[in-house]
Amino acid sequence: MTIWPHLFRADSVSTRHVQLPTSIISLTWTVSAALLVLSGVLAPLGLHETIVPGESELVEFEYVRDPGLWGRVTMPRPNFKFSRLCEVGLVINCPGQFQGVIINETSPGVFQSVETEESSTVNLTIPRNYTAMFTSATSDRGNTVSGLFDIQYRRWKMDRWGVYDKGQPYVKGDFRYIENLIMQDKGPLLKEGLIVDMTDSPGIGFRNHSIPVGLEHGGAWSEDITWIEMVTRCADTNLSIELRTENPVDDVSDTNEFFIVDRGAFVSLDNTALESPPWIDNQTLDLFGRAQKAARMHNVLVASSLNISLPLDPPTKTISKIGVKETGSAGGMFNYLDFETTSLQKMTGLGGPPPEIPEYSAGNTSIPTGNSSIPKGPDFVPRYPGGLVALNYSAITQICRGYNQVDSSDLDRRTNNITNPAVQCGYVIGAPKAISTNLSASEYSGVQTNQKNLYICASGVRASIKTVDFRYNGTGGIFSNLEVLRIKDKVYPNEESKPLWAVEHSYDRRMRFEPLWGIVDKRYEETPGFHTLQTEKLWLPTNPHLTLNFGETEGYDALAAVSGFIRRLGNLYSDISSLSDRDYTGKNEFGLFERFQKLSENETGASLIPSLILNDGFAGGLVGTKTSFSSKYVAWPASLAVDDAVHGFPRARVIRYKRVIRYDIRYAIPGFVVLAIFTLALVGASGVLLSSRSIISTMQNMYNQTSTGRLATTIFCPDRGDPKQSSRKWVKESGMLQLSFGHISGSEKDHFCMVVGNPLDPEPESGGSHVLVTENPKDSSSS
Repeated sequence: MTIWPHLFRADSVSTRHVQLPTSIISLTWTVSAALLVLSGVLAPLGLHETIVPGESELVEFEYVRDPGLWGRVTMPRPNFKFSRLCEVGLVINCPGQFQGVIINETSPGVFQSVETEESSTVNLTIPRNYTAMFTSATSDRGNTVSGLFDIQYRRWKMDRWGVYDKGQPYVKGDFRYIENLIMQDKGPLLKEGLIVDMTDSPGIGFRNHSIPVGLEHGGAWSEDITWIEMVTRCADTNLSIELRTENPVDDVSDTNEFFIVDRGAFVSLDNTALESPPWIDNQTLDLFGRAQKAARMHNVLVASSLNISLPLDPPTKTISKIGVKETGSAGGMFNYLDFETTSLQKMTGLGGPPPEIPEYSAGNTSIPTGNSSIPKGPDFVPRYPGGLVALNYSAITQICRGYNQVDSSDLDRRTNNITNPAVQCGYVIGAPKAISTNLSASEYSGVQTNQKNLYICASGVRASIKTVDFRYNGTGGIFSNLEVLRIKDKVYPNEESKPLWAVEHSYDRRMRFEPLWGIVDKRYEETPGFHTLQTEKLWLPTNPHLTLNFGETEGYDALAAVSGFIRRLGNLYSDISSLSDRDYTGKNEFGLFERFQKLSENETGASLIPSLILNDGFAGGLVGTKTSFSSKYVAWPASLAVDDAVHGFPRARVIRYKRVIRYDIRYAIPGFVVLAIFTLALVGASGVLLSSRSIISTMQNMYNQTSTGRLATTIFCPDRGDPKQSSRKWVKESGMLQLSFGHISGSEKDHFCMVVGNPLDPEPESGGSHVLVTENPKDSSSS
């Protein structure tokens, strides 16, 4: 078959005045021819070379350092033992250590540490049995889970004082800011000693980064990583702060007016919301429940300050916005200079301090807080016998933290216990959003209105083990080639396989030290002085430094896992926090302002703001020191120095990437279509052949009689043979005729077709030359 008739649009391929089935078949063959050409071009393009996962195998790893700022700011590990300081305001040995220092009450309420003998000292060394306990579940070969001693301060400094180890120097934590990671929210970040997640699930994982060596195309593997989550839940107070700024024509100064806007803050609310039983959620921590309860208490006190009588009548109504005076103090809620910021603050209320609430205070205005021992009004009937009553904002914060007794001194009188997780509560005052603005000259009125929503939030810190999937692309020991593919909760086949968490307790005495915590082996489940819990996740226990600190973010000793988290949590909503040294307000960084503005729209988004700030601080202050091939059992006394080998084999197997040739089946689609058409044609032809035995001879006869040569000889030499004779016989009798085809034109002399000779004719007798017999249709009547 040739395509020339189609190209010249000859009559033999014309589809005019033909039957529809014939046209369909003709069109199908035309399309098939085009597809055949297309498939011939596209089919080879589907071949390509790619890198795919291969078999898993044990591969050697090596430590790789972060070449950027994070690697340079991280100090080498000091060759010092881990130090531990205990007690708050007193110099005394930690649990498990006693070397002659006791506490005496020198006068009523005044205590002082006393050395009982000349050799007495405060021993900062962690006892041998404690060291063995807190390395028992994390020190076997290739274990990638970080324990108590694998989480360290990124920076450190030396100190010495008095009775501590007889004046010998010891190491404690230090800190400096590196960079703000909050705006890097596209995926997990790898920094020196850490995996940092600044997306919608803020957290950090501890890993001294190592990479596989000897892989031509890289590889992929998974590791179990100790993970710390910053968890916050916020409740919307349904109160907003509004700033109305007017730019008058006749004055160079703007006029600022502040308002408190009610969005349903007092609906179905009365004074009984100030009462609450102590929280007993323990390790099932209900942060949102605490924030919501604190928000309702807060709104009762705000209503009292604003002279709003509760309950409202009707109970579902909202009140008109209330004007308040501008405050000149920096960082205040009603300071127009700081209105373009996001801020975290202690709960202080709106409209001033709350006045006396008679049914609770019974006329005793000197009592700032409430509990079951405070005398109540004569008609008071408690909702919760033995419960707590909040009469100021400090008491609300204490109840939100989980105190079982509110105190004007803000002291936590609970014991160190696994059932007392650390919770800090406070305000999140979101970034402002425009309510009315004018951006065109024709519509400019000089008035702009912005609002900020007010949330009350509760934050905690949770530890767990997560499975992290890694991939390393290429070779050469390059830190940037290492990436995290996904982070997911570790899956445990049964309850027995879940980690056993141990938390130090203070028996029945009020907490005076930061408790040790971590994963331990099951043989330590009944260790005296510790509570244990077998669970997937652990809310870190509270300690005195949640409230008793002066804004420091690092502890006074070297135990970063014990001090580093709770001190920062305690400073999160505090005005004196050193967190304020870093600009988290968004005032000077538009990217930060932009992200916080989006998060400030509702309580779910606002919950991320404290967690992101806390996570950023944790990342800058802490570092993981365990590699994937660690093989050293932590000896006593535990040392901060990391002396693992530079190379080693991990416990996890690596899926080695390999180069293969693949074919993209999409490029073969035209070829498959052509194949399908030809298959259908073949099936159809086979069906016709089987259904009609004479079809071949019929088609042969049709093709013979419609051939050009046979048609011409039949027309010009009708007496030369039978048109139905076989091909062999026709060729023998008429196939030797010579035909000439002329041009189709208007010329009378131009012939269309004629016979110009027959080699089989006898030669003429005269002249000895061959005479050609010619016939021309135009003059056939005269021949």
